[in-house]
Amino acid sequence: MQERFDAFITAGYDPDKLDRVSAAADVAHKSLVPLAAMPMAWHVVQALAESDRIGEVVVVGLEPGEIEFGVPVHHVPNQPNLWASQNAGLRKLRDLNPDDRYVIALSADIALLTGKIVDSFIEACEPFEHDVYWGIVRKEVMLTAFPESRRTYLPLREGSFCSSDLYLGRLTAGFHIQERIRYFIENRKNVLALVWKLGLPTMVRFLLRRLSIADIVDVAYRIAGVRGGPVVLPLAEAGMDVDKPEQLAQVREYLERHPDHPANTRSQGRTAAPGEV
Repeated sequence: MQERFDAFITAGYDPDKLDRVSAAADVAHKSLVPLAAMPMAWHVVQALAESDRIGEVVVVGLEPGEIEFGVPVHHVPNQPNLWASQNAGLRKLRDLNPDDRYVIALSADIALLTGKIVDSFIEACEPFEHDVYWGIVRKEVMLTAFPESRRTYLPLREGSFCSSDLYLGRLTAGFHIQERIRYFIENRKNVLALVWKLGLPTMVRFLLRRLSIADIVDVAYRIAGVRGGPVVLPLAEAGMDVDKPEQLAQVREYLERHPDHPANTRSQGRTAAPGEV
């Protein structure tokens, strides 16, 4: 069984589009937004470094020297969109090691990520019977920790869940998913084409709020052409990404209430991040 996993982090930005979070923090782009004196992307890299199960780390969207991570990382230049960033991350991992293997993908705005969460996610995916896995968090877990987070939840028979930007899958499956997603991008204005791809019964169950996790697995297969499954994560921090200024404020308040959180303790003695107030 595979023990160590290479990972890539999407930390890119659109220079022509105003990002409300970075504007509120007065920094160039969201990955540099400070939390506990250090940039968000720095915290995500440190969380990976805290896990003994992570190998090579690729950061897509930051230039060398923008953030001093203090641990080895591979840099990939900023890309024009998220699809291109993910593709660039996959290609860099393939350049580092062409062997097909399980790899991890995540975003730079999971600011409360910890090594414990990373390890828990990997363990929940074992024994790696599917091509791809993705993290989800129950609504009640999120609301207990972040009652004002306003996350988007998907109602299922088993409960309501929000997504976590944590993914684990085979390298070859990642490229296959990329090509299938391109189909949906190209047909995003053709409703009939999308419904046909998803399947009418699935769409009806979605509208009637009768979807199950098994239905989601089937939808993932229809969309991506690979077998996968969601992994329910018990920690709200895994589902709290920072997409809005109010979510940034909630994360900072959370860290004030939890001084022993790794985001606080790992930052002690470090140089303040740009824009820290």
